[in-house]
Amino acid sequence: MLMTASLILLKVKKEKIAKRLFVSGSLILFIFSQPWVANVLLYPLEHHEKLYDSSKISRGEIIFVPACYYQTRYDLPEVSRWHECSMQRLIQAKILSDELGIPIIVTGGSFLSDKNVKYSEKAKQFLEVLGVHPNRIISVPEGTDSQSEVNALKRRFNRLSLITITSATHQFRLSQILKNAHINSNVVQVDFQSSGELKPFLTSPSILALERTRRAIYEYMAIAKYYVLEK
Repeated sequence: MLMTASLILLKVKKEKIAKRLFVSGSLILFIFSQPWVANVLLYPLEHHEKLYDSSKISRGEIIFVPACYYQTRYDLPEVSRWHECSMQRLIQAKILSDELGIPIIVTGGSFLSDKNVKYSEKAKQFLEVLGVHPNRIISVPEGTDSQSEVNALKRRFNRLSLITITSATHQFRLSQILKNAHINSNVVQVDFQSSGELKPFLTSPSILALERTRRAIYEYMAIAKYYVLEK
């Protein structure tokens, strides 16, 4: 944005201001495309708690997997339609379901590009392909965001002790939503975007780091929005 503004100002002969904006934009781009900066921003989201306690997880009665994303457009192989966070959540759910012998709940309604496709139904099919017995999968085709998914969950399963599997960046906000809904749940984190390394280091700018920075900022804004709406 700053660089675009600098080009516009350059065309209208505001060279001094344009130069300052260009330098500022370049500096901001360089900083936020550093992997270490992305790690620092992501650390409070992903590493504020230790990995799940296996003794607590073993007492769970059912596994809850909130929706992430599934691509309904374009001519793609089925595996390419799944976002990384969706695959990691569902594969981890399958692993825990096999280990503990408990069922899986998948949520998510018509929020995809094709409104005729319900996310939870696609997630159920994916779990079946992984080898989970259909009788051990409960599809709840409701919810277009975390809050509405938890609302749908509460109407049916609020008295059970859950194991919730979600992305590490999402764990804090989802834990608060579940807590405020009075749902007992232990969270299992997957899809980590950072290593947890806080020791400073400098590398060449990275598009991946820039995307992870964007993801961290998005989550902080979502947390702030949630607390404002709660009040």
